[in-house]
Amino acid sequence: MKRKWKYDSQLAKSNLQSLMRQFACSFLIIAYCSCMNKEEHKHIPTNKTSELDGLVQPANQTVFSEIKTVSPMQQTISPVINATGVISYDPRLLNNISVRFNGRIEKLYVRFNFESVSKGQRIMDIYSPEILTEQQNLIYLLNNTSGNETLVNASKQKLQLLGLTDSQLKQIEKTKQAINPIPVYSLYSGHIHDIGVSNGVSSTSMSNGASSGMNNASNSTSQVQIENLPSSQTAALSIKEGMYVQSGQSVFAVYNIDKIWAVLNIFPQDAALINVGDKVSFSVETNPNHLIDAIINYIEPVAGQNASAIKARVYLPNEDEHHLQIGTLITAKINTKEIKGLWLPRNTVVNLGQKQIVFLKSEKHFKAIQVQSGFINDSLIQIVNGLKGNEQVAANAQYLVDSESFIKLSDEK
Repeated sequence: MKRKWKYDSQLAKSNLQSLMRQFACSFLIIAYCSCMNKEEHKHIPTNKTSELDGLVQPANQTVFSEIKTVSPMQQTISPVINATGVISYDPRLLNNISVRFNGRIEKLYVRFNFESVSKGQRIMDIYSPEILTEQQNLIYLLNNTSGNETLVNASKQKLQLLGLTDSQLKQIEKTKQAINPIPVYSLYSGHIHDIGVSNGVSSTSMSNGASSGMNNASNSTSQVQIENLPSSQTAALSIKEGMYVQSGQSVFAVYNIDKIWAVLNIFPQDAALINVGDKVSFSVETNPNHLIDAIINYIEPVAGQNASAIKARVYLPNEDEHHLQIGTLITAKINTKEIKGLWLPRNTVVNLGQKQIVFLKSEKHFKAIQVQSGFINDSLIQIVNGLKGNEQVAANAQYLVDSESFIKLSDEK
């Protein structure tokens, strides 16, 4: 048994050595053949890497889509700016009715705010003891000192200083009768606006006599101050019969509406395009089909106190055919100067607040890039920086925005 096992081990060892020699020969043959055919194995280039380049980008930077694309257009347009505003009074036609002497209001001929008055219309009658006494002195001089013109002229001059007009003095000289109470006439035409008792009109009693009551009206302990309510809250005048007025005090304001203003609100981004002399057409809310053509007459250099809008004024004659009422809202379109630049439809741009982006097509995917916009009108937006004009961008960028993620630019970290 021992011999047989020895014989089998030698045979297996011999077979293993034979297999190893055969494997070595085969390896040498393959290596030789490979060296002989070296030039036949070359690297074949492929674009699979570039085609898949978009897939390795973040989903909020790159979008795969077959959406329609557009190219920026280089053109010159005349933008039309939309604005809103209101019809307002022309403050240059604002006038005040003042009294020229101290006295008590005996009778008022106007009763309500916004009541129409005309030039020469009688507004009120005022009783003034001081002026009544001087009128009686003048009448006495006219009747008893006909030859002494110096005294008569001095009396007339004093009455003029107290507030009587030349026509009233002629009436006294002709009739030889004192004017009592003294009428006050409007020197202007327009709408009455109540200034009110806050400027010094008071109601008091003449407890110490007529003269002392008028001279001490402002110091009387029985003085009653009445609140001057805004015209929008009450139509009644705060000035009543029996109240006292002082010399030089304004009691009414008269607004003439023969000429008015159309005050337009211009947004700050549009203010740079507006110039004095630009044509504007607007309509009022009460008659939207009637267009009024005019020009911008003045642009205020500061923004409004309650809003950031710039005010532009249009001066208009208030003709009957326009039916313009104070306080009416208006809608205007302003034709500005031509602008030359690169333009895109507004739907191609997404506003991120401080940044504006478009989706630029790169091979088969879209990439978000930042652009700088300029003027914006109803349908177009001006591209100031970010595009050259030969690119393709998504026609509607909103379709490429994921509602659950933020858009991230490629240059952001």
